[in-house]
Formats: sequence, C-alpha cells, structure tokens
Amino acid sequence: MNILLIDCSSRKIEFAYYKNDKFIILNVFRSDKNADSLVYEMREEFRKHGIGFDEIDIIGLSNGPGSFTGLRIGSAVAKGICFAGKSRLIEVVSLDIIAGKYYNASEGEEFTALIFSNSRTGEFYSSIYKKDGSKIIRVSDYKLLKIEDLITYSGKFVINEKIDFKFPYNLTIIDVSDESGTETFLAIVKEKADKEEFQDFRTSEPFYMKTFVPLKTNKKNDK
Repeated sequence: MNILLIDCSSRKIEFAYYKNDKFIILNVFRSDKNADSLVYEMREEFRKHGIGFDEIDIIGLSNGPGSFTGLRIGSAVAKGICFAGKSRLIEVVSLDIIAGKYYNASEGEEFTALIFSNSRTGEFYSSIYKKDGSKIIRVSDYKLLKIEDLITYSGKFVINEKIDFKFPYNLTIIDVSDESGTETFLAIVKEKADKEEFQDFRTSEPFYMKTFVPLKTNKKNDK
C-alpha cells in the first residue's frame, strides 16, 4: 500500500510518501516556504526517487481546521492526483494529528488540542483527547471555543503553532509545533483504510467549511 500524506493545515507544511512499510520521502518545508511550493516540492522529490504519481494508492489529507489558504491548496493537489490516477482519498481532521504529537501524555491523561482560528474574535477550534495505552483517543466533539471558554477547562492545552496570542497565565500550554505528526497521521490513515473509510474526492472540502460555525461578536464592540 503506497500512501502519500499531505498536511498544509498550519505554517509547518509537510508531505511524506510511504511505500513497502517504510517512509521513502519525509519533507518538512523551511519556514520561508509555504503551501504554494507544494506541487514543485512534490514533483522534485518524486522525480529524485524515481516514483510516479500513478503509483499512489491512497492520499491522506490533513483536512482542517487550519489555514484557509493551506487547506485549499492541499485539497486541490490531493483531488487533482485522485482525478488523474487511481488514488483514493482519506481525510483526517487536523486536530487528531496535533493530539497525536503530544507524545509525553501520561496514561489516562486528558488534554485539549487547539487550533487558533485567526479571527477577530479570538476563537479556537478544539477537541478533548485521552491517552489510552499506546493510543490517543478523542473523547469529545469538535468544538469552536473562545478564550473565556478555555478558562473553565482543566488540564493541558496542546497547540501546533507559535502564535502571537497572550493566553491567561493559569492555562498550561504545550507547543508541539517542532514535532512531526507524520507517524500519527500514517497510523490514522492506515486505520481508516482498513475500515474502507474513503472520501469522494469530487465533493471533498476542508472540514471547518462544513462543520464549524464562527461565533458572532458583539456588534457594539465590532465597529
């Protein structure tokens, strides 16, 4: 099973190619590159390793929430490869990948994964997870929260980006932006493939476009 993983959901762009039970390609973009470079970087890496895009069986796509532009580019590239060849698409919620990057979680520990929405209202996409043996499992729905909501939560908060945002002093924030989510990403894709949880690439779109509804600001304070 040949698997291409694409994650453009944050500032740290990654893609990887898994073949014959090992990673052939692991590419993490430099900080001065963004998702616009994805097609070029993928083409160069595939050419260097003598791999054809028609060899890809499955594309794992980190499908949001996250960067609007990055998600759109990742989605377009994944859909284009599926359209042109035999690849099948598996979408993975970005929060699940971020949660899996918290490798130091203790057995039974619950924590909240966060993605900053970059909106004027200071909202976060979120979900609660728990360490269960060797796995990280989700134990809540995906929710859109504001900073005042976070203050009522207990435990630790895991984020995937260095953001210019001042968290309240009493929140325990764990930054996993320097960690790679590739292993977690691959494990989720394999599990979904075994269950044949494939998506129709023709109708695929970023997760937050369908599920999350932004919270409204007070119009009096929004002038």
